[in-house]
Amino acid sequence: MLCIKCGKNIADSSAYCNYCGKKQSEDKKVKYHKRERGSGTIYQDKRYKKPWLAFAPSSRYGKGRQYIGCYATRNEARAALEEFNKNGRPELYNATLADIYEMWSKIHFNSVSYSAVKLYSSMWKRFKNVQDLPVRELRTAHIQEIVNSATSKSSAEIIKAMAVMLCKFAMENDIVVKNYAEFVKVPKFEKKEKRIFTAEEIASLWKCSNQKPVQAVLFMIYTGFRIGEVLALRVEDVHLSEGYIIGGEKTEAGKNRIVPIPPSIPELKTFLRQWCSEIGSGRLFPMSHQRFREDIFNAALSTSDIAPEGLTPHCTRHTFASLSSASGIKPESLQKIIGHANYSTTAEVYIHQDIAKLIEEMSKIKR
Repeated sequence: MLCIKCGKNIADSSAYCNYCGKKQSEDKKVKYHKRERGSGTIYQDKRYKKPWLAFAPSSRYGKGRQYIGCYATRNEARAALEEFNKNGRPELYNATLADIYEMWSKIHFNSVSYSAVKLYSSMWKRFKNVQDLPVRELRTAHIQEIVNSATSKSSAEIIKAMAVMLCKFAMENDIVVKNYAEFVKVPKFEKKEKRIFTAEEIASLWKCSNQKPVQAVLFMIYTGFRIGEVLALRVEDVHLSEGYIIGGEKTEAGKNRIVPIPPSIPELKTFLRQWCSEIGSGRLFPMSHQRFREDIFNAALSTSDIAPEGLTPHCTRHTFASLSSASGIKPESLQKIIGHANYSTTAEVYIHQDIAKLIEEMSKIKR
C-alpha cells in the first residue's frame, strides 16, 4: 500500500510509514451531541486534575449557572449532571464553612500534635463572620479580610494556610472548583525586637527562687522549652541521674529532643526533684496554657517585682538562646538543644552529638 503522505510503498496494514513516520489512519473523534437547552453545561478545563466541570442550568435557580463538581471524564460529569437534574443538588452542595471545618478537623487533627490542634482551634475563631457562609460562596475577599485582621505575620500565615486547607478539602469533595484562599496576600508587618529577661531581672527571680512559679520561669530560661512543651512534660521525661530531659514538640526537629540540665546550675535539679516528688506521676504542670500564664508566669513576675511590659512566656526561650550564644555554646549544639529545624547541611548530616557532648556544652551557661 502507499503512504498517505509521501506516497511510497509500505507494508500492508502498516500503522506508520517507515519513511516519513506518518500515521496511516486517523483516530475518529468521538462526537458528542450538543446538550439540550436548559439541561446544564459541561466543559473541559485542563488546569484541573479532574478537568471536566459540570454546571446546573442557570434558569433553574435564577442566579446564573451553579457549579456541581469536577470529574475525571466527560461521562462522569454527564452522569453527575443527569443525577442533579433528576434528584436535585448533591448532599454537600450547601455545606457551610463550619461544616467543612468539622469534617476536615476530624481527619486532620489525627495527624498533628496537640499544640497544632490547639493552634488551629484558636485560629478557627477568627473565621466567625464567615463560618455560616456556604463554602461555594466564599471568595478571596472574605479570607483576605480575616488575614488582614491578624496582629502578626505568623498568625496571618497560619490563617491563610488553614483557609487553603479548608478550601482544598472542599475541592476534594467536589463542592467548589477553585481554591480562592490561595490568592490571599499576607500583609507586611513591622518586625518587633523580641524582649528578653535582663541580667537584673534574672537576678530578681533567683532572689525569690523558693517559690514554684519563679522556679518554673527560671527552668524555662535555662532550658529553652516553649510553654506548650513545659505543659507536656511528664515525670518519666525527667532523667535527673543522667542530667537531661526528653521533651519537645511542634516540629520534627523539636519533637522528643534531649535537653541537658545545665550542670553549673544545680538548683534546677533541685526544682525538678521537688516537682516530681509532689506530682508522683503524669504531667509536671497539669494545667491549661491560660492558667500557666496567669498562675505561674504572671505570678512569678509579680513575686519578683519585674515589670511585665513586653514579657511573655516565649521570651524565656529567646533569653535562653541569648544566654547560650553569649556563653559560647556552638551553634550546631544550640540548634539541637533548642529544637530548630533550620540546621545547616554540615551540622545536620555530618556532626553527630551525643548526650555527654550536649551536657558539656550546657555547662558553659552560668548564673
